[in-house]
Amino acid sequence: MRLFITGATGFIGRHLCREAIARGHTVTALLRTPSKASVLAPGVDVLQGDLSSFANPDFALPECDVVIHLAGVVTAADPADYARINLHAVEDLVACLTRQATPPRRLLFASSLAAAGPSPADRPWTEADTPAPIDPYGDAKARAEVVVRAAPFPTTIFRPPMVFGPEDEATLTLFQAARAGVGMRAAGPPQRLSWVDVRDLVDALLRMADDTRPGSQTYFTSHPDDTDIHALWGAIGHAVGRRVWVVPVPKWVLRAASGVATAAASVVPFHNQLDDKQVRQITAPAFVCSSARLRAELGWAPQYAIDKAMVHAVQGYRAAGMLPA
Repeated sequence: MRLFITGATGFIGRHLCREAIARGHTVTALLRTPSKASVLAPGVDVLQGDLSSFANPDFALPECDVVIHLAGVVTAADPADYARINLHAVEDLVACLTRQATPPRRLLFASSLAAAGPSPADRPWTEADTPAPIDPYGDAKARAEVVVRAAPFPTTIFRPPMVFGPEDEATLTLFQAARAGVGMRAAGPPQRLSWVDVRDLVDALLRMADDTRPGSQTYFTSHPDDTDIHALWGAIGHAVGRRVWVVPVPKWVLRAASGVATAAASVVPFHNQLDDKQVRQITAPAFVCSSARLRAELGWAPQYAIDKAMVHAVQGYRAAGMLPA
């Protein structure tokens, strides 16, 4: 199978490229900076370009069977960037694929559990539920889903929850905090969360890529067993060899801290990990979804329980020099 992947140098993209090559697939990665190809698995071909390339009417993709669109922005200093990158670039991509002389047989689009929004207290989200995002990131992803479903070729939308695995910078701060023995959560009942190991997610994506059905499909890609914030800190602490003291922080304190951090980031640029989007997400009662449909329709069977997922992540962080032993 010939795969064309955007966001290939990102956390999920690197793991996907390695596994796809290992399974004998051909992979072409869209890269703005070809020198970054050094982080990819040997054998990945490179096409120079970026998301703006899709707006060029003369831009031609190499012939491929499946396009997997992973590129996007999860945090942005300017809220307008969520729509620009996570929505409008998707519109350009769909238009680009539509005008190709030989369009792919399927497009896989990386959405997010954030597109669905916080789940009800009494049950997980399913694909039949109407999305109700609560932040600009989730809103842009939900709107992009509408664009993808309307494409004149088969598509699959997948909504990952929290993804854990080696070299992920987004969750590294959790492991660093656990190594220091202190974790944080919003005060009140412990938040319930869905999650998935990156190895299981990659397996799901390759199963979706093999799908030859017509029309558009949507799947949540979570491990069948959800967790709560206390158990999550416990699993991370066990993986790093520390007992973690979990501090409940009042929601008003989190909102005030977010305001200060956001104001500071506008003066002294830095990666603000406590912006309004993040506060909205960590103060919601639950982000839980069901992957029953994916497991039933494509035979997906996640292999890695939460303890194994956290140990694997820590081993990878330490091997990469990102987390001390």
